[in-house]
Amino acid sequence: MYARLSNVIPQSILDKFRKQLAYNHIRVDERKFVGFLLIYSILLGLGISFNLQLFFGINVLIGFVVCAVGIFGLAYVILKTRSESRGKFVESILPDALQLIASNMKSGLTTERSLFVAGRSEFGPLQDELKKASKRISSGERIEDALSGISEGINSPTLAKTLWLISRGIKSGGQIADLLFQLADDLKGQQAIEEETKSNISIYILLILFSAVFGAPVLFGVSSFIVQVLSKQLASTPTIDASSLPSNSNLGPITGFASGSKSQVTPDFIMFFSIVTLFFTTVFSCITIGVINTGKEINGLKYIIPLLIVAFIAFFAVRAVLQAVFGNLT
Repeated sequence: MYARLSNVIPQSILDKFRKQLAYNHIRVDERKFVGFLLIYSILLGLGISFNLQLFFGINVLIGFVVCAVGIFGLAYVILKTRSESRGKFVESILPDALQLIASNMKSGLTTERSLFVAGRSEFGPLQDELKKASKRISSGERIEDALSGISEGINSPTLAKTLWLISRGIKSGGQIADLLFQLADDLKGQQAIEEETKSNISIYILLILFSAVFGAPVLFGVSSFIVQVLSKQLASTPTIDASSLPSNSNLGPITGFASGSKSQVTPDFIMFFSIVTLFFTTVFSCITIGVINTGKEINGLKYIIPLLIVAFIAFFAVRAVLQAVFGNLT
């Protein structure tokens, strides 16, 4: 049933889920997984949309579409983030793994045995892939094909390029051990440059964090409280009837604050606007941090929940302090 339901999903999306499931070592058919996720998103979206309409008056159809699409997309983001994290870990230990494989080859071990022995537990996801490649070589598969299969289970462009270079070296008949040592040195140099770059741009990340979790919440908290105070003051200001003034009065039209009329911008609207704007400000700040750190927007999504919590705590804390100090104005 789940596989049939997945037919409504484009094939390109199914392929993306298939890759992410493989990267996360989840042995489930992508059609069954997407079909189950589709039903789960629809049912949960219906439940959330009815509650939003009941408590906040949000249109059921709009709430359903947003919630269902959001839940479906959130599942992919979780898979993508987890595979990216696994890939980054593999890239960090890849030079050590290459050096270990090269040392095994130098000691006289065969290629498949060198890969198997190098599959240590501290290498995490790379351990299983190295042992699988060793078994595939032992069963008669070509070394190039077995090596290319390693990158299919790990989401790492660096690993894929490294394995491609090793395959080219094997086809050209070069010294594989020497090539592995050289690749390990090059990767360590690249990692050192990346660390130096991160340290140079850390000040920008701190500025973005400050604006997202302190600057924006304080500004929105103060401005929303000021609007609340002004609205109360306007509501208590007596209205001046222009018709009761003398005919020879030189006063012009009396409007706005002088007339005591209420503003069209209500405190509730300002509160809603502040919350929505603060939410999107924090989300885009997290995406920007991901781009600065790793060059990929998705790597910043993991900061959204903690930063949103801190930002909203700061927003309501500022309003609470202002209410405690200047509460008599309202």
